[in-house]
Amino acid sequence: MEKSKDNQTKLFQGKQKYFCLNKNAEEVDKLKSKVDLIYIDPPFCTQREFRLHAEGGLGFDDKWKTKEEYLDWLSKIVIKLFSRLKPTGSIYIHNNFESNSFLFTKLPEEIRKNYLTTIYWQRSHPHNNISSNWGNIVDTIIVFGKTKKPFFKVQYSPLDEKYKNNSFNHKDKKGNYALAPITGERSRIGNMFEYNGISPKFGWRKKKEDIEKLDKEGLIHFGKNKPYRKIYLSESNGRPIQNIWYDIFPITRTEKDRRQYPTQKPVKLLKRIILSSCPDKGMVFDPFAGSGSILKAVIEINNEKKKEINCICSDINKKAIELIRTIDGAEFSDEIIWD
Repeated sequence: MEKSKDNQTKLFQGKQKYFCLNKNAEEVDKLKSKVDLIYIDPPFCTQREFRLHAEGGLGFDDKWKTKEEYLDWLSKIVIKLFSRLKPTGSIYIHNNFESNSFLFTKLPEEIRKNYLTTIYWQRSHPHNNISSNWGNIVDTIIVFGKTKKPFFKVQYSPLDEKYKNNSFNHKDKKGNYALAPITGERSRIGNMFEYNGISPKFGWRKKKEDIEKLDKEGLIHFGKNKPYRKIYLSESNGRPIQNIWYDIFPITRTEKDRRQYPTQKPVKLLKRIILSSCPDKGMVFDPFAGSGSILKAVIEINNEKKKEINCICSDINKKAIELIRTIDGAEFSDEIIWD
């Protein structure tokens, strides 16, 4: 985000639209448009009350008669949300492990068959006061696509020096490179053929014409035991991020993104989800928007990457909507998108 001479934030002026709606998530099927990415951080069925007293009681009650009542409520909402996804869309459901596990079993096969992964986010620092059980410091985010092949862009973390030195320790005229598998495995048999006098026991991971092309480009390392593909340090984007996230820390008292809502999530967490699963000019939707962290994440991405990602924030809590409307850089559209 650039700064002007008077130190004011200069916002990227694209054609993106932002919406802030005081709506009930149970009526999400009234949303007119379909979206690229849905992120939800609903109540977790903790049987607790969440309030920020310093903010005039802003928060919500997370109390239910039974777990079954809660799961019926949440599963119906997820089913309606799934119907609002574009064919290349994804939905990320943020919850604790127990609730997400039970929720999975309540969803119809139409949704379950497009399960993609479960992200495990370390949401707090280790607990030093545990005595009778393991420290519970992880949230889960289950991910479903509208199809098995939704939009997805791999995200990377910077290469640390130890990994860089240990992995990129081979060198040729082009530079340092690491080795990546190019042959099959016992549990994953590849294409069976001989090339350059080599017939891997479990085959090749690519077709013969692709292996020939890689070799012609000098991208195959022929080791003593088997061949590998070369991955050059100069071309590396970093380490691909997997589904265990321990590098995004919880919001603390000293953070510039100060806590304004009891269950507020870090903007960095949401930026990672958006960058991976929403294309430029796409639409992000959060029906349990709370303090509007999802919108803050979209605004930051649009300014940093010069993108035009659109965003719909919705919440049943009027005080939450009032808070979202104060977010810096957000000008909200009056377009009618909810019947």
